[in-house]
Amino acid sequence: MKQIKKFGALYNTVGWWEWDKCLYPTRLDTYGQWCSHNCSYCYARALLDFRWLRHPQNPKFIDLKTAYKIIAGIPKWQVTRLWWMTDCFQPVEAIHRITYNILKAFNYYKKPYLIVTKSELIARDDYIKVLDPKLAHIQVTITCTDDKLASTYEHASPPSKRIEAIEKLASLWYDVQIRLSPYIPQYIEINKINDIKCDKIIVEFLRVNWFIKQRFKIDYSDYTLKEWWYNHLPLEKKKQLISKIKKKEISVCEDVEEHYNYRKHHFNHNPDDCCNLSIK
Repeated sequence: MKQIKKFGALYNTVGWWEWDKCLYPTRLDTYGQWCSHNCSYCYARALLDFRWLRHPQNPKFIDLKTAYKIIAGIPKWQVTRLWWMTDCFQPVEAIHRITYNILKAFNYYKKPYLIVTKSELIARDDYIKVLDPKLAHIQVTITCTDDKLASTYEHASPPSKRIEAIEKLASLWYDVQIRLSPYIPQYIEINKINDIKCDKIIVEFLRVNWFIKQRFKIDYSDYTLKEWWYNHLPLEKKKQLISKIKKKEISVCEDVEEHYNYRKHHFNHNPDDCCNLSIK
């Protein structure tokens, strides 16, 4: 395996396009320049490709000393999202354990964190021991309910293993959610999602641009709403799909201004927090 190089902390607060909608705009990546999941629909991959910043053959990981200084300076009220351009629990984590050490630093400084991942590693016993139930918030992403189909467009843990991870974390009373992100209706058997033993779910629909259409081959005929650089499903279509989800706490993460306002005022479990974290 090629040696992974260190890089300066990829720590950022997202700009105006998300600032007015996302309650948790501050992000930290533990690995940079690549994500081995290589998801065909990934907008972050498209952004890195467009800027010539994605280098799968030359991955890097965060400099821990730099990261510790950053974490020490984060306000105690601020929830930092551990994922921006890459998954902090991609397979290389099992070797280098960078995220493991970052979590220990968040715990030491008593700073809350939101983990977004497509990996079963999050529920491995050694990681469960380091996850602080008072600080950790976890969203495990499901994009498909068929392991074989999922493997054709993303190289993350099989969905069945992710579902096992969700249920294990939920049984231990962690603040964990199913994250349908992106929600691709053609690839989801909603009854299988409803059967997952977890009461919380957050949904983020696929947003489509030219780069994604080149890599991810599905029927885009329903994506008729254009806003900025992306095409989206119309609100009524989204409502139909959401109505089939049977969970106690449902929230929807929306980019489209009109859709965001509708969810905030008429639907989301917590109108002020579409991530619906259980902040204590």
